[in-house]
Amino acid sequence: MKFMTLVVAATSTALSSGIAFAADKVVVGYSVGATALPYYVGVEQGIFEKHDLEIEGVKIVVNSNLQSALIANQIDAAAVMLAVEGMAANVIKPGSVNYISLNAQSSDYRMEQFVARPDAGVKELADFKGKKLVTSPGIGNMSVAVAALTAAGLNEGDYTLDQLDTAQHINVLTSGQHDGAFTLEPAATLMMHNGVAGLIKAGVVAEVVLGDPKADAYMAGGAISQAFLTERPDVAKRYKEAFDEAIDTIHAHPELAREALAKYTPTPPEIVNEVPLVKFTKLSDLTDVDIESFQKYIDFAVSIGTVAEPIDVKPFLAKF
Repeated sequence: MKFMTLVVAATSTALSSGIAFAADKVVVGYSVGATALPYYVGVEQGIFEKHDLEIEGVKIVVNSNLQSALIANQIDAAAVMLAVEGMAANVIKPGSVNYISLNAQSSDYRMEQFVARPDAGVKELADFKGKKLVTSPGIGNMSVAVAALTAAGLNEGDYTLDQLDTAQHINVLTSGQHDGAFTLEPAATLMMHNGVAGLIKAGVVAEVVLGDPKADAYMAGGAISQAFLTERPDVAKRYKEAFDEAIDTIHAHPELAREALAKYTPTPPEIVNEVPLVKFTKLSDLTDVDIESFQKYIDFAVSIGTVAEPIDVKPFLAKF
């Protein structure tokens, strides 16, 4: 009884004197792109801090490296993880990548898109025959680009497709080293704004996989590691709640959210409001149709060999 009294007294003294307890540290891997916006907003708007979380950000540009870091539990979370990399990891080590949100893209919610230099003579995807293209790194980006070009009637030997950091796409198109790119935002908008390239096709995944360029193609999202989810479930839950709040902030105050793009991505302030955003979706807002669309994309990835075997996506939508 005496020991318990001392503990209560010490706790009361700490609270009354304003002594703060340390926030829980969360190591987050992030890339430089518009799809990581919930993470940027969470940091900039103090949302993670409000949930008693101390964020240590680790910039990881290549998705496969982000995947490896989550599998090895070297990071607690990924600001955004491509679905192909995430589910490929779960085939190898089930539960290693758990999604806490999903991002949809389409011709309206543009992210991955084909662009070409104005003098390249490209009006549609079939015109990339004999051309040199560049894509963002990672098996997910490569597989979608190849699938779209194949659907347009091209064989892999009909064109050259190199992998390069997205931020460098504008440079290789400006210099003429490449004719076009399968690129991401904000790089696409920046190239179009500067007259370096024009839009050839957006909504690629939605059209190729779902048959409708305006359909919501869920192919990425915020993710957490297995160790984070199972060993620190309370902290992981607070991280997910903070991530949800950041998504709500993006929807409620898009102009405020976009300010983070200018800080974390190579987006000039004058075009920050032009950059399209994907459809950031909380797990609680997903419909059965959304989950079915997510599954169709993974089934497609299995059919072209980028995910080794069939896998059900539902167990890897994080539950708390």
